[in-house]
Amino acid sequence: MLTFDNAPTVYWFLGYSLAGLVILASIYKKVPVNAFVILSILLLGFMRMPVIVLNRELNADESQMLSHAITLHQDPVYWRSVDGTTIGPLDNYLLVLPKIFGFQINYTSGRIMGLLCCIGALLFVFSAMKKWFGTSNARVAFTVPVIFLSFTQETDFVHYSSEQLPVLLLACTIWLLSKLTEGRQLSSATAFFLGLFAGMMPFAKLQSVPQALVVVIAALWLCYQYYGRTRQIKPLLALLLGGITFPILFFAWIFANNVFQDFIDFYILANAIYAGENNLLSIPSQFIGLVSNSRDFSIYSLVLIIPMILGLFQALRPTLTSKKINDFLIPATAVLLILAGIYSSTKSGNSFIHYLNFCIYPWILLAAYGISKRNTWFIAAPAVLLLWFAGNDAISYKREHRLNAFESVGGANKLDKSAVVKALEKFTKPGDYMVVWGWQCKYYVEAQLAQGTAENHSERSIFKQPMQDKYLSRYVRDLQRTKPAVILDAVGKYSMWVQDKATQGIDNFPAVAQYVHQHYTLVSTIDDVTLYVRKDKLTSLQSAAQPYLAATNH
Repeated sequence: MLTFDNAPTVYWFLGYSLAGLVILASIYKKVPVNAFVILSILLLGFMRMPVIVLNRELNADESQMLSHAITLHQDPVYWRSVDGTTIGPLDNYLLVLPKIFGFQINYTSGRIMGLLCCIGALLFVFSAMKKWFGTSNARVAFTVPVIFLSFTQETDFVHYSSEQLPVLLLACTIWLLSKLTEGRQLSSATAFFLGLFAGMMPFAKLQSVPQALVVVIAALWLCYQYYGRTRQIKPLLALLLGGITFPILFFAWIFANNVFQDFIDFYILANAIYAGENNLLSIPSQFIGLVSNSRDFSIYSLVLIIPMILGLFQALRPTLTSKKINDFLIPATAVLLILAGIYSSTKSGNSFIHYLNFCIYPWILLAAYGISKRNTWFIAAPAVLLLWFAGNDAISYKREHRLNAFESVGGANKLDKSAVVKALEKFTKPGDYMVVWGWQCKYYVEAQLAQGTAENHSERSIFKQPMQDKYLSRYVRDLQRTKPAVILDAVGKYSMWVQDKATQGIDNFPAVAQYVHQHYTLVSTIDDVTLYVRKDKLTSLQSAAQPYLAATNH
């Protein structure tokens, strides 16, 4: 099976050579558009291979979502079996697809799904830029995010993140908006599907809603202008119908499965509390701090800053003399997408770099608008960006003999099993539920067992917050419903955020502790993780072992 060491020099040389071809193809018009796009996608897929074959957790969110997917394959009712907190159901259902086709749900399959989302988003944005700014401008502008996404080794941009699917849906709506702007006639079908995909975004990630609203408002404005000109209302009605179609279907499913109250409590109210930790005045400083935490995104922004400023000046110019709708609509949409992306990235108050995924494509849309009349010199942007990555790689190679941050030799291309998982496997079988108190969702992935509580990390049950009692109450109800074979108290030195056993372990929460001690037996402690096994399962295993022990004693 394919593996990569810390310095695959030939592979890296081929990657940079291919990147050089992509940059040249972007300005060499004799290269067909389809060939240029294929080269670009080939470059992205080629350079993502090291992180794809590394079957290890790179970010705790990956394990959280993969655990949800494993559980949803067994019990597909979201908010009953799974609560993704800020992550919507669509992000998690996407990860179930590999299992349906016979593949294991693991870090490799998750990153493949993320890469497919990334490729789709790039293609949609490229198609939109072609319609809005012309093929020549689109080719040059498209090269910048391709280079960035191909060569960045910052984990927040290469692991499967909850932003990748909503960004794909956003890119699709941008492309559909560009189709609405390309002629005097508005297609009702295009308007319907724009509304449909925008209506799906809140169920992928709530943070994507502001950007979805920007595209929908732009489409509504187009449809209104069209109605004023032609008195045809079909495109407007189709847009509105598309926007409510997915929510109506999803709410029908929610009511059919009796999880409406859970949806309100744990997706709407709980996340409103979570998002309320920040205010508008703090957004600029927080965003600057967020960008400064990512060197690669900082350089991506710097190489685009001049064309973005040009685009902003052009967007702010008076357009009263222009009779073309697009002279106002396109730049206004790009600017508002940037503002909405900044808001989405900072509203939670957390400085997670993967939130910057919301900003990659709005950046390039405004930059492409800024170079729409002077694209010949813009080729410097992808060239400078590529030189940045090459320089970093050269320094890393000289200092540490390292080019690749995602080393997969020594079996790291296969799913690992920690000592904790090896211990619990003695007491479990496929189809069993397990529970981890604390925050170590990778145990679910390694064991390939479904989570026995909707909240697969118990952070919101442990920390003081307005809904703590509701989370704890649901936690106990879930334990009673699924009767997990094993329970791990993972609060300790290896747990994320919750490491104080004295105040955060199971025994500090009477309702949970009472249920655990009544129905489970403490078996062992491994790597600062306490393993509890359900008493009836432990008794049956001991009974099954007695004939064997008797035979060996004779």
